[in-house]
Amino acid sequence: MTESPPPVELDRALSRLFHESWRERKATVEQLVDELSRADVTPATKRTIIGRLLDGVTEQEAVHGRAACQEVLLKLGRASVAMIVQRIEAGVCGARLLVDLLGQVGSAGEVPLLVRIVSDNSTDPNLRAAAATALGGLGGHQAERALLALLSDPLVMLQVYALDALSVLGARVPVAALEQLVAQPLTRKGATALLGGSGSIDALPLLVPLLAAEMRGVRATAAVSITRLHDELVPAGRAALVRAALTQISDTARERVRELVDHADRDVRASAIRICGVVLDSDVVPQLLGAMGDAALQDLALSVVGQLGSEANPALVRTLDQADTGSREHLYRLIGASKAEVIHPKLLTALVEGLDEPDEDTACAAALALQAHGGRSSVGALYRAMAVDGPLGEAAADALGEVLMRLGGRADDLTIVVGANWPHHGALARNLCRVVVKLSSQEHVWPLVSLLGSSDVGVRLAASHALGLIPGEHEGPSALHFALADEEPHVRAAACRSLGLLKAARSCQPLLTATTDANPLVRAAAVQALVAIDNPIALARLREIIVEDPSPSVVVHAIEGLGSSGLNEDLTMLMSLCRSQDPEVQKAAARALVRFRAHRATAALLGLLDHERWDVRWAAAEVLGLRGDVTALDSVRRALAQESDELVKQVITEAAEQLAKLAETGRSA
Repeated sequence: MTESPPPVELDRALSRLFHESWRERKATVEQLVDELSRADVTPATKRTIIGRLLDGVTEQEAVHGRAACQEVLLKLGRASVAMIVQRIEAGVCGARLLVDLLGQVGSAGEVPLLVRIVSDNSTDPNLRAAAATALGGLGGHQAERALLALLSDPLVMLQVYALDALSVLGARVPVAALEQLVAQPLTRKGATALLGGSGSIDALPLLVPLLAAEMRGVRATAAVSITRLHDELVPAGRAALVRAALTQISDTARERVRELVDHADRDVRASAIRICGVVLDSDVVPQLLGAMGDAALQDLALSVVGQLGSEANPALVRTLDQADTGSREHLYRLIGASKAEVIHPKLLTALVEGLDEPDEDTACAAALALQAHGGRSSVGALYRAMAVDGPLGEAAADALGEVLMRLGGRADDLTIVVGANWPHHGALARNLCRVVVKLSSQEHVWPLVSLLGSSDVGVRLAASHALGLIPGEHEGPSALHFALADEEPHVRAAACRSLGLLKAARSCQPLLTATTDANPLVRAAAVQALVAIDNPIALARLREIIVEDPSPSVVVHAIEGLGSSGLNEDLTMLMSLCRSQDPEVQKAAARALVRFRAHRATAALLGLLDHERWDVRWAAAEVLGLRGDVTALDSVRRALAQESDELVKQVITEAAEQLAKLAETGRSA
């Protein structure tokens, strides 16, 4: 049948695919795709256009025009597959390019054709190679079998293509089929890559010696394959065999693996770092600095230093002499990762000096390292750094707290540093509160109480918070009662939260008064504290808050307090709150019903399974499962059949399983 000529506009567009301007070609590609996707384009016209595009792929000398034609065909998807197959089978000129294209737009239906090509020894080797690549893209068992057979082809070129295609497929190739290919220079790299995915411990004797290979590309591939094999053997509990084999590698192999830490490919760098850690190669430490800029590699580098233990000390000292200003932050992090019981004095000195670095991140890294390794000699420097406002002061405070704990955690040690008169203003006073929290000594209660009188709001806030974290009976609650009258709402709220943590019975009345505070933040904190103290005298006030308070956050905390009362009047209130217009209130009410055993509580929860919001349905389903009322089982199952949200489905399924299990045993939780 004679193909009809394309419309004039499309014909002109086809010619513009070979325009010298990249922008013109790109615009033309989009235009042609849009035109050919229109419903009113006849099949005959479409076939003609596709034919012209295929001609452009196989016959045109202009590479840019050929690429533009191919881009249109790729965007059209399978529309050109039938004509591509027809031309390949006819043996037209440029069949190799058509096979390449088929590998990108074809599917499983085209695999048999490609298998025939790749298996025919009389076919042009270049065409067979293209078919092998295409099979790697299309995949499937038939494609994999054909590629495995190609590994024994007498033409080394075809073996290389088969190895690459099998790698793309992620095929698990038997080690025996790869052994001879590892011995051949041209196929060594491809076979090495496949050994990593073999999942067999038999690949180790072939892979490990390749870490010392002359060719950098082979070494890199071997490193990646070894770590991949290790990870695949972990579930079977055989990964230790990989680690044992690596510890036996030669000094030459160690050196050559070390060189890969600077490789351009991240996977290679990561594998090299991991192997250096396994073989405890401390000489790699200076090179780890270059990997620390990558977040994923940084964790590996830190892990290596940790694995080295005391062996890291001399390497880190050498690195100290080599590190420039820009890499000091990374060096301090490496020192901090050391698991040595005692680190070299030079390193400690460097960390102390690092606290004065002008770059905040670098100084913070020094503080974090001192948190892990600092001793008495670093106490003074850390105390001075605590006066710096921001992350450095806070990091120094955390480090000082940890150092003092290592020194015995005695309150006297901090007193010696601070002196009799504690600072009452600024970052130093705030950060002292962080140190006190770490030490948790009641001897520091009175200094904290005095800080509640500071004119610095931040200091009062820090002191209020710290008092709640010092356990035991002390004067902190009485001081916090006065803090409930502070002019700053955040301080009043912090005082409420601390009183809730301390759970002193005498705090109930001051907290009840705080529930009338003008600021909702304070009221919410006061209610939260009352719930934590769990004193029955607060119940009446909690009910009033639920009815009267305009802030949903305050109401939600009050609802939580009713959950443990077990009283019928509270059950009735919670059931009514399940019909609230505020979904946060509904969720809180649902969760509070978990301890009420009455069957009518179940009815209220079942009603929420039809709620329009997924999170409300989720909360109701979770509580239904926890309550264990087996009479809800049928309703829960019906709700599961109607549920569309996958997350809610999962929770309802778990609830149904819990209830079904209880029903089978004939008991109700």
